[in-house]
Amino acid sequence: MSGSWLERAREELEWLAFFWPRQSVQWLARRLPLAELRDALPPAIGERLRMGLYPARVTDAAEVVCAREQPQWGSPARLDASRPIAFSAEPRASILMVTYNNIELTRLCLASVQRACGKMPFEVIVVDNASSDGTQAWLRECVESKLLPLKLIENADNRGFAAANNQAANAARGDVLIFLNNDTVVTPGWLDALVAILDGDSSIGIVGPATNSCGNEAQVGTRYADLDAMARFAAEYTAAHAGERAELPMLTLFCAAMRRALYAEIGGLDERYQVGMFEDDDLAMAVRARGRRVVVARDVFVHHYGGASFSRLPGAAYLRIWWRNRRRFERKWGRAWVKR
Repeated sequence: MSGSWLERAREELEWLAFFWPRQSVQWLARRLPLAELRDALPPAIGERLRMGLYPARVTDAAEVVCAREQPQWGSPARLDASRPIAFSAEPRASILMVTYNNIELTRLCLASVQRACGKMPFEVIVVDNASSDGTQAWLRECVESKLLPLKLIENADNRGFAAANNQAANAARGDVLIFLNNDTVVTPGWLDALVAILDGDSSIGIVGPATNSCGNEAQVGTRYADLDAMARFAAEYTAAHAGERAELPMLTLFCAAMRRALYAEIGGLDERYQVGMFEDDDLAMAVRARGRRVVVARDVFVHHYGGASFSRLPGAAYLRIWWRNRRRFERKWGRAWVKR
């Protein structure tokens, strides 16, 4: 009993040592322009601050430069009634999406999926984690409209990112699974390109696109303020990087493709990560443990608003989830997690 008490006490002290410096940063960030001050420091000092206090929020993750609307798609965004998507063949790819509120971003994402549709048969499987903002009712309307090959699974409570994606994968019929966050906007050719990459190289276990926001090497510098400019940037960037692939330590699952057979072999996403965070690091480790590569395709671009769900959490709650899941990851894999 004493050992158990001592272990809990030690963990709490470790948590507090982690928490208070980051809580202080978040407190200061609400009062001072820390991002600008950090960027004005010598690079070595700024990097030390960024790495040493990660993942303290210096800026609000919901404040994304790109406008959260596309006027041509309606306000709020809607599916185009003049272009219903239906395929005579079984789906080759299954797009897995987890929703929890943020209905305006879900509408925008699915509108982009419809408008970027190519020839490849696909299905969209949305698992809603008990949204309270009208998301479920709107998704039911989408199913009934038959404008997208969409299946909806409604959870009575928030089962978290990993469990909900596993639900979607269990319902999938395609031999390729596409993880797609609801805070993304896809571009023409994205789906066909990701599937073709898997088809063309059996050594690749999981592949994702370049993006504006993901926190690792798949992120590229962008200077667009709306989705029209994003589309132009994406076309120019992907053309300039045709055929370019790069192996990465991990891919964030805002958008990634992998074979359903490999996902089943791994056992899906590890649900010990609960609400979310670190399941993407964990999946990358599992993919590499089976001798497959984790790759970014620089000739595919998907816009990511980023932090749509977690940015709504209080800072302390966000840090607690991150800290606990990092410990789970390190204990499972027997190694320290390193910021990408």
